[in-house]
Amino acid sequence: MEYKYNLAKLQDQKEKIEELITGQSQKLRRVFPKPLEDEFWTKNLERARKHVEQYVWAGILVYFVGMLIIIPTDYWIIDKRYFVRDFAFCLLGLINGGITLFIFYLFSSLPKLKPYFHTASLVLIFWALVSISCLTMSIQTVAMKPQSMAIVTIIYVLGYILTGVKPVQLMMTGILAALTTLLSLAFIDSDFHPVVLSRILFGSCLLGFVISQMIFARERMIFLYSARAKISEQIHRIHNTELLHLSQQDELTKISNRRTFDEMLEVYFSQAKHESSSLAVLFIDVDFFKNYNDFYGHQKGDDVISTIAVTIKNAIRHMDFVARYGGEEFVVLLPETDANGAYAVATNIVKAIDRLMIPHLKSSVAEYVTISLGITVYRAEQEMTKEDLLGIADQALYKAKLLGRNQIYYQNLTTAEFDKLHNI
Repeated sequence: MEYKYNLAKLQDQKEKIEELITGQSQKLRRVFPKPLEDEFWTKNLERARKHVEQYVWAGILVYFVGMLIIIPTDYWIIDKRYFVRDFAFCLLGLINGGITLFIFYLFSSLPKLKPYFHTASLVLIFWALVSISCLTMSIQTVAMKPQSMAIVTIIYVLGYILTGVKPVQLMMTGILAALTTLLSLAFIDSDFHPVVLSRILFGSCLLGFVISQMIFARERMIFLYSARAKISEQIHRIHNTELLHLSQQDELTKISNRRTFDEMLEVYFSQAKHESSSLAVLFIDVDFFKNYNDFYGHQKGDDVISTIAVTIKNAIRHMDFVARYGGEEFVVLLPETDANGAYAVATNIVKAIDRLMIPHLKSSVAEYVTISLGITVYRAEQEMTKEDLLGIADQALYKAKLLGRNQIYYQNLTTAEFDKLHNI
């Protein structure tokens, strides 16, 4: 069955996820199978993009407040001999950082630019590292050199955290930015110590990589737990659906059972009463079925019941409802159907059963399996309940059997029959 196939498939997926969780927790595996790895990084990149889109304005506000604090205090830190030059470099660096942050936001939020968020992240990180490093390292004031180093380190670490890009890709970008920075500073003949700066640049790159690896190891575990929870929910939903299906379905015939019929009768009866429309009820019984079971065996009897159930279902309309009432009895509800329509449907059912030509040597009415069928039609009579309606349909079936079986009997909802039903 399809649900068993889907269930087995989900169980297999869950087992594989649990193996990955075990491997990840024991540091046996750092990489998922390719489809899962691609899904992880796609979701991680999208999450980073959304975070940038949601929180970048708060970041820009903090950045602006920082500028208000840094710019005035630079006045007291910068060496008076280099004030104009160093202050201009500091201001240019702050403006450059703000513009870079704003462009980063545009690629995270504008529909036309969103597809390029990954590429833009790498390019902007490279630009920020090179431009701000060159600007800050070109400052002559000795007291501001440590501040410059700190800014470079912060940019490296934030680049790994904010972009959602793979750490290896960002590390390659950081290394390329470090080399570009060193070459640029050497080209413009800036006063810097190449060994110290190299340690800062490449050390910051490595630090960011290690931090990002730790962060993404945690993100991988969260991703796996989330995937397992999603699969467990799907398995649970399939189980619940199947349990509901089994509770509504007759196990042998695979049509609705007595419990579902009672619920549907309530629905159809209330609808007919509210809309003043007709509701026909067909009660069906297999003739001399006990004799069939005794002669052919219960297995053959079950086959007959299943075949008749399918035949009845195929003989009625899509809007109609059929259920196994119990044993060899079936009941059909025909909404918005008058007596003539009900009799036509009943005739179709009888003919369909006759065409099966199932041998029945112990029948007293035919050589093949036949049915008796009782009909009654409800027309929104105010004083009648659904139990009364079902009782009169049962009376109609009883009369069909009393008159010799293998026939259809229609019972009108007369006052006499209603009184007889209640023994008045």
